[in-house]
Amino acid sequence: MLAAQVRIEEGESAMSVMQRAFKALSILAIVGAVDLSITARVLYTSGTQLEPLQLVTLILSVALSLLLGIMGLRTDGDPVKVSKLFLLIVLAIWANVGGVLLILLTGEVIVSVIVNALIVAAFAYIAQRVSKEPRS
Repeated sequence: MLAAQVRIEEGESAMSVMQRAFKALSILAIVGAVDLSITARVLYTSGTQLEPLQLVTLILSVALSLLLGIMGLRTDGDPVKVSKLFLLIVLAIWANVGGVLLILLTGEVIVSVIVNALIVAAFAYIAQRVSKEPRS
């Protein structure tokens, strides 16, 4: 019994703090994508007219954030696998920056877009830190 507990504790400590943060941000990316899609649905049903470019960036932000979250969870914090997410991270950053710029230019305040952009930025930073960790 005691040996099993020691193995479990050793297995849990095998993940670094950055890898745990990466896993948490992967879950947050999924939650952010769901929140952004709900926001888009509410804006659509409330009669708010979005510009076509705003709509495209909103859809891309949702899709890429959802992919980031799913792919981030599938990597299990492995530095080699995390480094392969580079292109997806860059695309997600571009889509979210475009969305934030468009809402600022139109004078609207959509908090979900800003929060999702912050989640993606944090995800990119932590992914970069995890990919630089020594391979285990």
